[in-house]
Amino acid sequence: MSALTIGEAAKASGVTDKMIRHYEAIGLLKNVARTYANYRVYSEGDVHTLRFIKRARTLGFSMEDI
Repeated sequence: MSALTIGEAAKASGVTDKMIRHYEAIGLLKNVARTYANYRVYSEGDVHTLRFIKRARTLGFSMEDI
């Protein structure tokens, strides 16, 4: 797994593409790489972070706590 599109990252992490954009906007997902055409590309580390956020939310942690 190298550079994933937002759809691929959503599928790999179980988080919707809309929520991925939201997490990036509020600063939970930082420094997402972009292509020259300004498309987001996600790394394995980004997918790991998304899975962590999803798991923390299912355990009842608030966005502020995460």
